[in-house]
Amino acid sequence: MKKINSEVLKGGTVGLLCFLLTIHFVSAQSFFSAQTLPKMPNYGTITTRLVPEDIVASIEDHNFTFEQWSAFFNVKTNPNGPAVIGSYKIVDNHLAFSPKFLPDPNIRYFVNFSYPALAQLLSHSISEQTTYTDVVSFEPPETTQPKITAVIPNLEIVPANLLRFYVFFSAPMGLENPYEFITIEDSDGNVLVDPFVIIPEGLWNIDRTRLTLLLHPGRVKQGVGPNMTEGDILLAGNDYTLKIDARWKGASGESLKESFSREINATNPLRKAINVNLWALRAINQNNIGVLTIVTDHPLDQPLAKRMLYIMNKEGKILPSQVEFTSAEEIKVLWRSDGSNELELHIDHRLEDVCGNTPVYAFDLEDGSRNEPSGEIMLTFKVE
Repeated sequence: MKKINSEVLKGGTVGLLCFLLTIHFVSAQSFFSAQTLPKMPNYGTITTRLVPEDIVASIEDHNFTFEQWSAFFNVKTNPNGPAVIGSYKIVDNHLAFSPKFLPDPNIRYFVNFSYPALAQLLSHSISEQTTYTDVVSFEPPETTQPKITAVIPNLEIVPANLLRFYVFFSAPMGLENPYEFITIEDSDGNVLVDPFVIIPEGLWNIDRTRLTLLLHPGRVKQGVGPNMTEGDILLAGNDYTLKIDARWKGASGESLKESFSREINATNPLRKAINVNLWALRAINQNNIGVLTIVTDHPLDQPLAKRMLYIMNKEGKILPSQVEFTSAEEIKVLWRSDGSNELELHIDHRLEDVCGNTPVYAFDLEDGSRNEPSGEIMLTFKVE
């Protein structure tokens, strides 16, 4: 199905300051999720989760007006009041609403999604008959000053052949060279020389809120030139500190709210391919939301895993799903249940662990040869 980004009603005021949008979940499997997009025209969204793909396709085909959208998916200041004005989109097979005006932080907003009301608009029956409601509150930010919200893998003990760090920020960062502000120090306070692949503009996501720090693979991989001349970056049994300087400025021109420091201990390298046959899978159904818990044999590269794991039923239909990490080696995959009790977990063969190993080869092969099959790897499981 093609993806669209057309607005039913033009909304969003360019120049509005971003706000923090906090959604109060009824459970971890809430039907709604929320996202703040700092300094962007669509400064915040409320998004439905796990709506079946065929229903999303039907909505796309109908090109609903604002009034039609709000008949089944709306945000109100009270349950019986009018719908808040805004814009609707379909993004990555999810339904999203953005309010037109900056909301009052003192007011609670009621979110409603009704499958019966949607069925009336589509003029055909939908097996799902649930109406979902939740409460959302909006809070303006105290500052546009960026801060580091996460660094993954979030591990104090890492394999000595670790290949990547990901650094997440609360707001877009500026165009300065990232490596002027990031260092790795040994236990004596000595700064490691050239541990990263230097790309002056940095390896960023599209809105410059996630930076990929790639440890130099030529030094991580055994037996190649840089490793033989300069040696390993991290040595097993040694302690190090990853530091990020607070002088680094965001796109707003303000420096980081505070510096970052994490002590890490390097342990034995991880030089084996991922063995998915060692993964432990357990699936349950909670109020029509399937929850698959996976305990892996290796700590996985989280951004890659979120794109390379998905659920399929026996008829070959991909079920809309969401991948969440509860720890470095435990994953939960959530999907909208279609009633199937026997399902398949599909794993893209390009999935990597934190050391670059995949399910079909180890990153650190002695002869450097790789045979990469196409397609996916599949594990079957039953829902309890």
